[in-house]
Amino acid sequence: MSDLRTNVDDLALTQCALLGVTGVSPMAARDIMGRIRACDVEGVAEAIRGSKEMASQLISRHSHADAGIAERKVLRTADTRKLKHELLSTFSEEATSNLAKNCLLFRSASLNRDIILNRLKLCAAGKEIIEDLNGTARLADLKGILSGLSLTPPSALGGASKRSDTIAFFASRNKVVQAVEEIMSKFADVRSLSSFFGDVDVAALRGVIDALQQVEGLGIQDATATISDAEVVINEQLKKGNMTRERALGILEDQIAEVVSSLRMNLEEEEELRRASMETISLPFEFERVTVMRVIDSWKKRQEEELSSRIREVESALTRHLELVERVTDRVVLLDQVLAIASVMEKYGLTPPSLAREGIGFINGRSFLLAQEQVEGRIRSVQPVSYSLGRVETFKVARARNAVILTGANSGGKTTLLTTLATVHTLTLLGLPVPCEKAEVTPVPIYLFRKRATRRIGSLEQAMRSLIPVFADRKRKLVLIDELEALTEPGAAGRIIAAMVNKAATGSSFFLLVTHLANEILPNVKFPVRVDGIEASGLDERGELLVDRQPRFDHVGSSTPKLIIMKLSRTSKKRGVKELYEEMLASLEGESGRGLQAPLVLPWMTGGKDAEAS
Repeated sequence: MSDLRTNVDDLALTQCALLGVTGVSPMAARDIMGRIRACDVEGVAEAIRGSKEMASQLISRHSHADAGIAERKVLRTADTRKLKHELLSTFSEEATSNLAKNCLLFRSASLNRDIILNRLKLCAAGKEIIEDLNGTARLADLKGILSGLSLTPPSALGGASKRSDTIAFFASRNKVVQAVEEIMSKFADVRSLSSFFGDVDVAALRGVIDALQQVEGLGIQDATATISDAEVVINEQLKKGNMTRERALGILEDQIAEVVSSLRMNLEEEEELRRASMETISLPFEFERVTVMRVIDSWKKRQEEELSSRIREVESALTRHLELVERVTDRVVLLDQVLAIASVMEKYGLTPPSLAREGIGFINGRSFLLAQEQVEGRIRSVQPVSYSLGRVETFKVARARNAVILTGANSGGKTTLLTTLATVHTLTLLGLPVPCEKAEVTPVPIYLFRKRATRRIGSLEQAMRSLIPVFADRKRKLVLIDELEALTEPGAAGRIIAAMVNKAATGSSFFLLVTHLANEILPNVKFPVRVDGIEASGLDERGELLVDRQPRFDHVGSSTPKLIIMKLSRTSKKRGVKELYEEMLASLEGESGRGLQAPLVLPWMTGGKDAEAS
């Protein structure tokens, strides 16, 4: 056992050193690493005597190590990392304790299939626990217990904690141990919950609680202050009238007894204190100082010895349960997380994805943001869509192509579809359920360039500096780009974008481009790609676009500017504005509203068997 503990202590010291934390004891190292795993930002900051920013950096670095890769090598753009934070915030809000909330916010994306699969299994465990407790008040009871999770030691244990790293370690986990003991006792009949904690020794947990109760308030009192307080009481009572020597001696004896009882003095110390009171009985009364200081010094030495002996006994009793307490601390914070994840799954109809090797796709996927708005009652319905890039194995949505161009109606849902694909991919890399009926995802790094990002770049030069290295890198990845057309004039933009599409079509990466420049891009595309379109058919009675959000595959969608102008004209109240819209509609009267439906001749569409094979 001692060899095992030595190895674990060495590991904790090594882990701290790798994170840049040095000069701490083995027990303090274990405490710091436990707090880092629990994402206790304030506790880590206090333990390392640093700022919360420093603590957050340490927790992030450990989270990346736990995911097996630095997150910036997975979520490759600021847009992707912002999306991740938006998604995790939703899960974090469902957690009960601050520790679990932080753990979800600090979760890092991974490319390791085993890590992702293990995380997804935990989602199923949380769902099972909630199903076992649903329909009763017991789920609320469980969350009530979890709400008390904290790594802050009770104030009654503060004195002993300052004298012993071991007691400090256990004292900080006292609330956690009590919570787990209560859960194991109250929910012993819930198989899924008991299974989640495994073979936890409840009797051992109670032993930890009992041992900590033995050191509550343990410390050395201020003897000088206690004796000074007694002198004040004696003087106040001696000042009263009709004071006889016998009455004065009785007052002294009463206060000496109070001091002896309060300080738990032995007989020798008691006699010395009594002698110090008999030197003189007059006003103002004062114990003889030399004798009192000698008594206090002797008393302090004895108290130190007794306290050290008591602390060693408690340390010995607690140390046997180090691994158990570490394990249940990690596990109960994880329980709060998986219950939060399961709650989000239930609320928004999420499902665990499957891992693929050759593509990314989903059946009946929904925008996570729109699903939230629907649950909150801000919108009535969300049309699910099915989509894929590359080749998926267990279902077929569209012709397998790694490079895809998405075209179609303004405000038709192209950006929403691209964001949904990014959401499904990012959630999978985080080991979380996705807003789909079914999904397959190949774990690869993701580059997301939202529309506002390309506008922020502001120039062709800066855009090329950002994008060209992405396409030049031959490593497999997912690249999602929302509209690049504002970079330069349409003709040149079409040829520039086509060059990127050609590069993507010849590699193993997965690429989706949302664009309105199909006319300009497609004639310059030399390799097989898929072109999908979202179509609008008109306006409803409220003036809203009638759009089929499900893309039509191998179909170039029209931008329908005429319908947008018509919508604006109908809703306009000012006469001058309405007249201008009418003029625009007249100028568009000759437009079919449909751009290029399909190039007549493309190098990769030759018809017949070749086309079918492509």
